[in-house]
Amino acid sequence: MSSANTLYRYILNPLVRALLRSPLHGVTSHNIGILHFTGNKTGHKLDTPLSFTRENNIVRLLSNQNTKWWRNLRGREAPVEMEIARKRYPGVASLLEGDSQELRTSVRQFIRSLPRDAKIYGLELSPNGDIVEASMEAIAEQLIVVEIQLAE
Repeated sequence: MSSANTLYRYILNPLVRALLRSPLHGVTSHNIGILHFTGNKTGHKLDTPLSFTRENNIVRLLSNQNTKWWRNLRGREAPVEMEIARKRYPGVASLLEGDSQELRTSVRQFIRSLPRDAKIYGLELSPNGDIVEASMEAIAEQLIVVEIQLAE
């Protein structure tokens, strides 16, 4: 495990989870939530804090191939819960991986709603806030989008 992964897993993620579950959650809960899911191989209940965007009943999460949590959702529509502002919403997660128009559209929607995350994923933004296509071209194959359809 890399030192960055160790830092997130054992220090930052527990602190963010505690903040999101505290009365002070409003500081971050408008765009950071906790994804609850089941390990694909182990069957263990897992949760991880993640940046998210939401449009009606669609929640989007962005990641890249350097992380591993999303692999638990691969190959199936996975039942999950998304904890937002201390409330859990059941849903079904679908994974978009590999460069495709659908993935690029979803990445653009995510970054349009949460531009601060562009730099994390190596995406350059133009002065008007759109993703510079050359930066998308360079990294699209490495990006992962999880789209969660929340239950009504």
